[in-house]
Amino acid sequence: MPSFSKSLENCIHSALGIANEHQHELTTLEHLLLALLDEPDASQVMRACNVELEKLRKSV
Repeated sequence: MPSFSKSLENCIHSALGIANEHQHELTTLEHLLLALLDEPDASQVMRACNVELEKLRKSV
């Protein structure tokens, strides 16, 4: 079984929660992206790449 970092494991659980909140049957990459927007290191990388986080969140 693969070993994940704690932050990645938390993001995966968050993505599952987001899908569940919206009553989606499957968890998709879009759910993971939404979870990554709330992860401090991932959002910092996205900001460094000039990603507008709130604009991305709304478009997803």
